[in-house]
Amino acid sequence: MPTIKVKLALGLASVASLSVILGTVTPASADAASSGVTFWSGAFAGQSVTYADPSANCTTLPFTVHSEFNNTGKSIQVYKTADCTGQALTFPATDIHSFIGFDGRSFRATS
Repeated sequence: MPTIKVKLALGLASVASLSVILGTVTPASADAASSGVTFWSGAFAGQSVTYADPSANCTTLPFTVHSEFNNTGKSIQVYKTADCTGQALTFPATDIHSFIGFDGRSFRATS
């Protein structure tokens, strides 16, 4: 099935509906998102960074992140601290999520 690129200026509920209708939703600004995990400083907007093969080692992010597109077969944890300690959010494989109320500063793959 071909990938359909969609600008993610939509609300998360709209994106979920699109993924059901279209099958696959790929953030248009995630050039390297064919595989890997992409983070944005805003809600799928602003600065972005993609990690092709996230590892279980802690990775400090280059800026505070507020959304992710995890297009890998691994779960990831995003932490409020720069050293993968303390409070974290866990996202499953092939997840797309915005977390505006949480400042992500580091992450690691958990599976």
